[in-house]
Order: sequence, then structure tokens, then C-alpha cells
Amino acid sequence: MRYGLSALVLAMVPSLASLPTLAQIEPSQTPTAIQSTLFEKNSELQDAKEHVSEIQTRFDNQIAETSRLSKQINSLETKLAKAKSQLSADYAKMIDEPELDITPSQQHYQSAWNDVKKAQSDLLASQQKQEEIKNELSEAKAIQHQVELTIHELSEKKKRARVALLREEIQKTGTETVSYVNTCASDMTLDACKKQTLNLAIQKAVGQFKSNVISNTSESQIVLQNQASASLNIHVSEYSEGSSRFFDQNRYKTTLKVGLTSKPADNAACKLLDLDSKYCFAPSLGEEQSQSVEIAWHTVMIRSSQFDDRVTIDGVRYGSTPIEVMLSGGTHQITIEKEGYKSFSRQFTIGQDQTIRANLVAKSNAPKAGETFADYINKNTNAPEMSVVTAGTFLVGENAAKQVTLSKGFALGIAPVTVEEFNAFVTATGYKTDAELTHICTTIDEATIVPVAGNNWQSPGYKQNTDYPVVCVSKNDANAYANWLSKQTGYKYRLPSEDEWEIASRAGSTDAYWWGSDFGVGRANTGWGGTPWSNQSASPVKSFAANHLGMYDMVGNVWEWTADPKGILKGGAWSFSADKAKSEAQLFISPSSAANFAGFRVLREL
Repeated sequence: MRYGLSALVLAMVPSLASLPTLAQIEPSQTPTAIQSTLFEKNSELQDAKEHVSEIQTRFDNQIAETSRLSKQINSLETKLAKAKSQLSADYAKMIDEPELDITPSQQHYQSAWNDVKKAQSDLLASQQKQEEIKNELSEAKAIQHQVELTIHELSEKKKRARVALLREEIQKTGTETVSYVNTCASDMTLDACKKQTLNLAIQKAVGQFKSNVISNTSESQIVLQNQASASLNIHVSEYSEGSSRFFDQNRYKTTLKVGLTSKPADNAACKLLDLDSKYCFAPSLGEEQSQSVEIAWHTVMIRSSQFDDRVTIDGVRYGSTPIEVMLSGGTHQITIEKEGYKSFSRQFTIGQDQTIRANLVAKSNAPKAGETFADYINKNTNAPEMSVVTAGTFLVGENAAKQVTLSKGFALGIAPVTVEEFNAFVTATGYKTDAELTHICTTIDEATIVPVAGNNWQSPGYKQNTDYPVVCVSKNDANAYANWLSKQTGYKYRLPSEDEWEIASRAGSTDAYWWGSDFGVGRANTGWGGTPWSNQSASPVKSFAANHLGMYDMVGNVWEWTADPKGILKGGAWSFSADKAKSEAQLFISPSSAANFAGFRVLREL
């Protein structure tokens, strides 16, 4: 016999509106799968922390080394000053004592000077290494922070997955078959006894259904502990009575098959798992109901290798580089574009202040010969302007008889480094040149190279302006400037090799000069070259025509240092004949020497 739900049963089991049907949980979203990922991420975090610790130790050691070298320089400079004072005193004694041997004083001074230069070079190298380790440490910390964020997100995701799974497990429809024997009161009618037994049997079915639902959950132990804090809201949809009978006068036995459905409240799963109720609602609702969370914001400097580009962050345009923006912690999509160049588009995880550098490459994948650019240093300063020299096979040397193949192009300064550009380096670092330390810079006097006391890059023995090529700098000084540029821009700067310099100077020509075989008159600042500066001084850079690659002063003005360890300079100078300014000509000077006819230009690797 099948009955409809009685009014008594409806009153006995409260009713709530049905919850929406839950989607099947994806295997990758189950708590077990997420826990497996969490285990892997925690291993990654441990590795990341160990990596950060290792780099931090190296960074601390490098700071200590830099500090030690800085103190050492102060001590060595004091010794150098004493040695210089002693040498000066011995020179003064020689006026009255011509036979006085000042060799020990000279050797002591030279030794002290060498110690200062070595310590200065070591300090610069240590500072550069310290900066490299600092950048490495920042990247490692950013990776660790990202792993920590991922672990936090996975932990939150796991809680929601546990809730979703339990919600599916406790929202059930099923049947329970129960048998119940009721001893009725002696004054009850038979009909009242039957109804009471029926109600008690249904209650037993509800309890049995609830117990089965809880015991079949994946986290039954914790659900059992918290079952008093949440109701499953079990509904009896129908029932059918099997065998029923009276016996022993006042006892009634019935067997029921009961259809039941559990309809727990939205937050029931959270209460049963002892979790905050926000995990039982959509993230947006949970965020509205919870307190606001403080979000960290970081300063991000964005630079690129090109001007007039377009920066887009998370779909919002920010203008062109260089640009400084404030971004919230987390992952952001940064795109930098320029017409004719391949777009730079990357996802970055921002966890601290940082600099992002983009190298925009022409769509042809190869820059064109003679293209110019200048790398950004800061708001007021750029690196020297560079011109591109592409890969290929070239003829160099005397009569252009030597064949050289470049497998990779490079960029070379369009002019020698100027007084203004070198001054920016000295101002930023406090660097002292070899000429300033030795108080010696050589010059040409009647075709003889002679040392001049007191001359240096700021006062080379002739009047100069900020647009003159810097002179009285040694090869050591030129390398220090190139290393500083590398550190400031993030790109590799250095001195060119002799072949690289000559390839750029010739600009495709096989003649003695880039314009032809004859020097002519007034075409470049050389000795007896017919210019206002010939045999007098260097001239402002770019005072004469550029070669076919857009490079100025590749003939004359000042000799230019190359990377050759023997100390080879190229290009000729204002105090040397035009014959010495031919593309294949060389001048040999000690790398630690400085002259007021010698400067340099820098190469940037592409």
C-alpha cells in the first residue's frame, strides 16, 4: 500500500527551498588532486627558500668584500700619498745632491700606485658582482613569493573543493527500509496506535538515512564531530507500508520503505567541516562578506631598447618607455610594441619593486647597417649613441688584404666618448683616472712623446668644451667606463677589437680612408691636415663628415683604444700626420698610460 505524505510528517521534518544542482567535480579539482599539487608546491617552496638563503649568503659575503676593498683603498691611497711626498722630497734633495739615488723612492711610489689601481679595479669588479647577485636575489625572492602565493591559492582552492565535495555527498536522495515495533498505551485506540507507530518508524528511517549519509562522506570523522552544528534538512518524499499487524494485545509492528531527500542549507558543508562560511559561497560573495584585505603595491620601472614605443599593462595603455608605474602584487601581462618591431609580451609576477627591460627586435630579425640608437640610463642621461654594424665578411689590414668574417653584428659609438659623457660616469662613481692618480698625461712635443705633470681628462693641456672627445684616459679607464655602462643599462659594453674598429671605420671601403685613397685638405683633424685644430688640439666631435655607417671622427681627432691586450690604438690624431690616420695604421701605448691625443669609443654587443 502506498500513501501520500501526511500532514503530521510534514510538520515533523522542516522544508527548505531546493539547492541548485551541483556540477560534477572535475578530477583535477578534487581535494586529493589539489593536495597532491600542494605537496609538490611545498617541495618547490623548500627548494626556493634554500636557493634564496644560498644567494643571500653570497650577497652578504659580497657586501663584506666590497666594504673590505673600500677600506683597503682608503689605506692604500694614504700610503700612495706618503710615497708621493717622499718622492717629491727626494727630487728636491737632488738639486743639492745630484748623486742621490731616488730609485727606491720611485719604486716605492710605483708599487703604491699599482696597489691603488689594482684595489680600485677589484672594488669596481666587486661592486658589479654585488649588483649581479642582488638582481639574482631579487629574482629568487620573487620566485619564492610566487610559490607562496600559489600555495595560498591552492590552500583556499582545496577548502572550496572540500566544501563542494561534501555538499555533493550530503545532498542525497535514497530509500530506507525499516521495521518498528511500538508498545501502545492501554488507553489508545487502534487507529491512534497505528499512526504513532508509523511516525516513529519514519523517524527511525530519517535517523538511519542521516547516519548513512554522514558515514559515506569522504571526511566522515570530522563531519560526525560537527553534525550538531548543521542540519541536513532531510525530507520524506514518500513511503510505502509493508507487513503490519497487532500482537500481544497492545503491540503494533510495521515495516516501511521510505523515500528521503536531504536538502542542507548553503553553509551546512562549511559548518560540518568547521570552515568559515565564505567558502560556501561564490568568491565574489565571500569577498563582499569578509573584511577587506590589504593589497601590496610596487614600483615597476619599464625600459626598452627603442624610443616612441607603446606600453600596455593588463589591457590599459601607459604611454612609452622609459616609464615608472605602480602595480599591485600578483601577475600582470605587460606588452611593449613599436611599428616595425616584434612585440614584447610577457607575464610578470610582481612581488617587489623591480625593473623590466625589453629588447625590441626588428621584424626582419636583423638590424640594418647604420641604424642608430641610444640606451636609457636615467631621466637625464642616455648611453652614447650607437650605430649598427651587421654580420658579414670584410677586408681589413694593409691594402685591405686580410679577410675577416663576423658571425654576429655589433653596434659602435657614432663618436668618441665625450667629456660630458665621461663626466656622468665620474660623477656617479667618484672614479679617479690613471692620470689623476699619477699626475702624468703625455703629449707630443716636436715629434716626441713627453710626460706632462698635472694634465688630466679635465685639463689636458689645451682648451676644451664638453663636446670634445675625452682624453688623458688609459685603457683601464676606458674599460671602467664600459663596465659602468653595462651595469647601468643591462647590456654588454666593451672596447672594440682592432678588427671590429677597422671594419666600422672603413664602412665597406678598401681604400686608405673611408672616402678614398687621397687624404685631401680639411677633411679630418690630423697634424698638418689644414683644419683650425691641426697640431693644436682635439676638435669637437662630429666637426667633420660621418662615414657611410654614420660614424664620426674615424679618421683623426684622437687615437682610440681597442681591446687588444698589447695596447693598440687606431684612427690617428690631431698631432699626428694624416698617414697615421689610415684605416690600417696602429699606435702602441702601455694600457696604463694616458695621453692628450688618445681617447676611446665603446662597442655594444647585440
